[in-house]
Amino acid sequence: MDEAGAVSWIREQNTGVEIIGVPNPNSSDEGIAEFISKMDGNISHILKDPAELWAEHGVVTQPAMVFVAADGTTEVRFRSSGRTGLLWRIEELAEA
Repeated sequence: MDEAGAVSWIREQNTGVEIIGVPNPNSSDEGIAEFISKMDGNISHILKDPAELWAEHGVVTQPAMVFVAADGTTEVRFRSSGRTGLLWRIEELAEA
């Protein structure tokens, strides 16, 4: 399962955690539309200046996930965590 499929599955679990997509800043308009489409349109996306967000969190490649805890601390994970890994991390954040 690709990252988009895993994210869609996580959304179906109703974890209470918000998921926001940030496309590759080097993507064309068509690439961004494809990214949004892969996410099934069921998550919010930040489209204004994604390069700034990537730089702020040290994201240089995809796939990458930035987990933001309630206290504002962040953790960046590169590569796919799969459905189980994502659900585990999201449940951990929801409990904090």
